[in-house]
Amino acid sequence: MKKLEKLITSLKKILHQQPSAPTTPSTFEPASARVLIIDDDTVLTERIKLEAATWGLQVEVATNLTMGRTVLTQRPPDVILLDLTFSNSLENGLALLSEIAQEKFKIPVIVFTASDKFHYRVEAARLGAYTFLQKSISIDEILFVVRTALYQHIAPKAKIMVVDDDPVMLTHLKTLLLPWGFNITTLQDSQQFWKVLEATTPDLLILDIEMPDFNGIELCQVVRKDNRWSHLPVMFLSVHFDAKIVQKVYAVGADDYVCKPFVPQELITRIVNRLERARRQKLAIHQR
Repeated sequence: MKKLEKLITSLKKILHQQPSAPTTPSTFEPASARVLIIDDDTVLTERIKLEAATWGLQVEVATNLTMGRTVLTQRPPDVILLDLTFSNSLENGLALLSEIAQEKFKIPVIVFTASDKFHYRVEAARLGAYTFLQKSISIDEILFVVRTALYQHIAPKAKIMVVDDDPVMLTHLKTLLLPWGFNITTLQDSQQFWKVLEATTPDLLILDIEMPDFNGIELCQVVRKDNRWSHLPVMFLSVHFDAKIVQKVYAVGADDYVCKPFVPQELITRIVNRLERARRQKLAIHQR
């Protein structure tokens, strides 16, 4: 539990940061997302709504299933928090979960209830719920799960290329990122960099600094000098804390810098937000 609390605290600190000048190691923007809570416990939902703002989340509350259906069809959210029991209705949340499954809405649904009935868990899993949460957990834990669901919902769209001469680190990163749905390409030999880059066409490039033959700073320079790749998001993952090195990394065009050892959720947060920013930039260019 203490490990989870530390992870949550770290993530909240990240989400509070504002984009800054490219001389600091934290330059990313939290991706805003819409959360629909379908629950008649107005005290709890108001608490979640207030706290969600600090996580970069917009919350809309529906106090009954009818309202929930209306919001779902008119303003589809990115994630749904769904209670199963409602004091003024004989219908329970499983009915709506079934409708969502039948209509094939591609929205993660987090079942969120005070009930501890095991058959509810079984039915929720059968109907495709993202996960099942008890209301006894903290608000931070709830929002942590919401953000996680968002990341996993976004992740399958992205291809990531990781270049590092340490095979242990490459294996660790692949193990960490694959469950989130990312398409991962790892490269240990920097001499093969350009060939692999062109073959895989990644959406994000992660570089180590110190490597044989060509270091990460040199690779980043090459990427930024080519028109085809000049807008490719580049993130550095390094053991270096020295301010001069960090400044040099940003000077050659890096978008973000994460120090080793890193907190897994922090890295995932940065990756998803960097990908979301790149997606919005591409969209803006196409709309011009």
